Amino acid sequence: MNLARLLVFGSLCGATAASLPPRPPDPACSYEASSEDTGQPTVKKQVPVGTILSGQTSLDFDGDGRPELMRVIARVERDRAVNTVTGQQSDSLFCWFHTTLEIRNAARRLSYRDKWSIKFEDMPLLVATHRAASPEDYFSRFGNLQGYFRTGVDTVASTEVRIDSEAVEWSLKAQQIGGASARTISNELRKQRVVRVFTYRAEWREDLRIVAYVSSLRRGVAIQIGY
Repeated sequence: MNLARLLVFGSLCGATAASLPPRPPDPACSYEASSEDTGQPTVKKQVPVGTILSGQTSLDFDGDGRPELMRVIARVERDRAVNTVTGQQSDSLFCWFHTTLEIRNAARRLSYRDKWSIKFEDMPLLVATHRAASPEDYFSRFGNLQGYFRTGVDTVASTEVRIDSEAVEWSLKAQQIGGASARTISNELRKQRVVRVFTYRAEWREDLRIVAYVSSLRRGVAIQIGY
């Protein structure tokens, strides 16, 4: 191919690239918090897909007097719902806050991790019941929300702790923690006088999650999911 042909080819490529339509912007998700749900004026707004909401809080999860850092990140996505039992996906797309929670110590060693997704339609009640002003406010104060429901660390008598073996086994598997079982963790926690727990709600307001710090693992493990 001679120089003239190369120049023509380059010109054609440039023309083709210039004639391509601009890339459409990422779609937005519609967020609506009705006055019936929140007791406040109805809020309607568009939230672009890809928006990231986050927050971090210092808390003493393991009880050693040195605070760990809890960080939560929620990314707005449009995605299909998935049946966790069958793996079947929905035909329709929904808007979600795909959320990741981590607690790490000062040396950045992982103490606890969880992931979940909140449907847009479930977010207003989570915001209202935790006395937050908006999803942005909810995630920014996630480690220390105070409302009808609350999030945060507590010290609880071991005799008052409810330990659900299915929740423990699920948490161990989700966090890829080996060498432990629901029985050994339950026995360890029951032998203690008090248990350090982190309480929060995940996918919707009924999705209560209580996480206990397990000293032998130096990790947090969910001991209750739901009521």
